[in-house]
Amino acid sequence: MEREEKKHFITGNTFAVKDQLKELGCKWDPEAGQWYHSERKIAAKAQKLVPAGPERHVIGPAPYELKDRLKELGAKWDQESSQWYHTDKEAAARAQQMIAEAGQRHYLTGNAHDVKEQLKALGCQWDVDTKQWYHTDKEVAARAQAVVDKGPEKHFIQGNCYPFTEQLKAMDCRWDPEAKAWYHFDKEAAARAQELVSKATGKHYVSEVPYQLNERVKQMGCRWDPEARSWYHSDRGVAEQAQHLVQEHREKTQEPRLNQAKVDPSRSADLDHGL
Repeated sequence: MEREEKKHFITGNTFAVKDQLKELGCKWDPEAGQWYHSERKIAAKAQKLVPAGPERHVIGPAPYELKDRLKELGAKWDQESSQWYHTDKEAAARAQQMIAEAGQRHYLTGNAHDVKEQLKALGCQWDVDTKQWYHTDKEVAARAQAVVDKGPEKHFIQGNCYPFTEQLKAMDCRWDPEAKAWYHFDKEAAARAQELVSKATGKHYVSEVPYQLNERVKQMGCRWDPEARSWYHSDRGVAEQAQHLVQEHREKTQEPRLNQAKVDPSRSADLDHGL
């Protein structure tokens, strides 16, 4: 039975003396990322050739996408051994843990079907066996889970949609019993549905107008639809200008989008008669 070769490793920054180590008969261990010799005395002699410096704690190979995160930890790349290392033992251990976690699949729970495009944008992947979305990065998976938990944004269709019920169903719109309005998860599809309703009624609605802008939109010629409980204008261009005004207001004040299709007119007495 062949006897296993004994390996006496040479530690430290061996790159500068690698040719001398070769001359002494030392060999390179690609798994350990270190030079060694089978004879203790020669290994000791080789060790004396290594210049004094901080000890290298081998981290090992890592996926390319972790390169920047390893650099942030202070890790360095050894081109000769094709491995990452760190002069701090604890930092090297943290880096190894990060690499190990990156190889794991962090699965998402809940109904993710309606937010799958957002999950794809985050780099999540679909596991055909478990029928679940997952990500190998724990932090990204946590952000993706928050997207699933929040659910997709609802884009509501304003106006009297009752005559268009069947057409809205055919466009994959859905009914929200709490908001008592039709909506679509896809913004463009909701816009097409809104155009259908607006063309038929001659009313181009301005959605989610905050009470602070009631006077502004009224000055633009918008009127209040008590049935739809929303502002509108017969001119599409003016309605779009009013909608742009609402968007600018939201961005400046950082107000969240209203998760409802209706606007409460009780905030302004001027709305009592749709003026």
